[in-house]
Amino acid sequence: MSDLDILNQTLAVEHIGIAAYDAALGTGLLGGPTAEAARAFRSDHVRHGELIVEQIVARGGTPVSPRDPADYAKAYPPLNTEADIVAYAIELEAVATRSYVASVAQYEDRSLALLGAEIGAVEAQHWAVLLAASGANPVPSPII
Repeated sequence: MSDLDILNQTLAVEHIGIAAYDAALGTGLLGGPTAEAARAFRSDHVRHGELIVEQIVARGGTPVSPRDPADYAKAYPPLNTEADIVAYAIELEAVATRSYVASVAQYEDRSLALLGAEIGAVEAQHWAVLLAASGANPVPSPII
């Protein structure tokens, strides 16, 4: 798999995260600190996407476009309560974290590996905050 392929895969993960946070915030179910965290995490995903797009374009590639929000929504579990939303966000942030960690070894360009590690660390922070918000151990394992 080429560096451009890996970049586009991680960009697709960011698109999913942005759409999920948009959907979560749009429910009106998130209150106070949870809504603030969701807005901050969404902003982080947007910035991650921008950084990835910059790398794709710099290498002559074409960034994968986000799908229609309705397409993403088909994969969401029921989001009827704040707890449902937090549980789903935990899953998404875990997937994002693991995707970035896995990408580090795959990049031929080691500067991209560093970028993947840096973004993956932020995804892990999101995951830990959400686990804590759910009442779970925010660091359930010594390794990702």
